[in-house]
Amino acid sequence: MCTICSLTIEFDVDHPETLSVAVATRQAIDAGLLTCDAELDMARSRHQAILLLGALQQRLEAVLSPSALLALPDFFVLMIESRTWGYFTPTLRGFATSATPSSPRVEPDENGDRDCIVLVSQAAAATIAEGGLPFVEATDLGVAVVDAPSAPAALIRAAFTGAYPVGCFSKFVCTEVA
Repeated sequence: MCTICSLTIEFDVDHPETLSVAVATRQAIDAGLLTCDAELDMARSRHQAILLLGALQQRLEAVLSPSALLALPDFFVLMIESRTWGYFTPTLRGFATSATPSSPRVEPDENGDRDCIVLVSQAAAATIAEGGLPFVEATDLGVAVVDAPSAPAALIRAAFTGAYPVGCFSKFVCTEVA
């Protein structure tokens, strides 16, 4: 499992793209492209976010070859409704389970460095995870955003696009033999 449930730090970090993802999600729900669960209290919303982060993580681990997984940068995923953060750091055996990241850097520091962050609404993540919305379409709709420098962003997009492709989606995947 990635570092989701084991995070003991509650990040009090807002991301500047959160509002645009929320607006795009509302528009997609109104257009019938996404479904919205009934209003959940924060505890249940956070629980749902953790389950969704786990599902995304498992799919990435199942689809990506070990070399593709290791090529990924460390990245955060923010589920916007509950402000639940997951931290994904790749290893040979999947994503690390015991990483203790610092608070995400959403703005570049004095060296221009910032963290790679995927913002996604829980409504979109649920539809993506079940294979009903390809990742490319989610980013086109604005219900998922990869905020990272260009090279790492391309790797993250490619990983999610491979895991959640346009067209055929299978729960059975083939991976590179190590």
